[in-house]
Amino acid sequence: MTSQIKHSVFIADDDEDDRLLLKLAFAQHSPECNLIFAEDGLTLLEALAQESTAPCLIILDLNMPRLNGFEALQQVRHSLAHASVPVVILTTSNEASDRKRAYALGANEFLTKPLNLISLGQLVSHLRQQWHLELCIYTISG
Repeated sequence: MTSQIKHSVFIADDDEDDRLLLKLAFAQHSPECNLIFAEDGLTLLEALAQESTAPCLIILDLNMPRLNGFEALQQVRHSLAHASVPVVILTTSNEASDRKRAYALGANEFLTKPLNLISLGQLVSHLRQQWHLELCIYTISG
């Protein structure tokens, strides 16, 4: 018997429209990814704690309620289970200080949100190549 396990991409963003656009872009450019959405950093950490396997990638917005992206990133990096998971900051901020802080806290990449679905699709293709998301699916034979 052979089965496939899809490892997930976790996306934390408080903007409903941005979550929908990311869902559409991943569906078009990386449909094999299992997406798990969180509306803030605290919900992200709760969802990560409930997963039995580490995700392939975490995408974080910076400006979120309850627990912002910087705080969530810091906690992810202090978690033994998720310390090595690639984290991409995807935010509207283009401030050098935000970029510097994100990298200091352990972000692997810092990207500014594109303005339309076409640009977002290109960004998802970039993420797929950069972080080898096609390797997120493992086949188990038994």
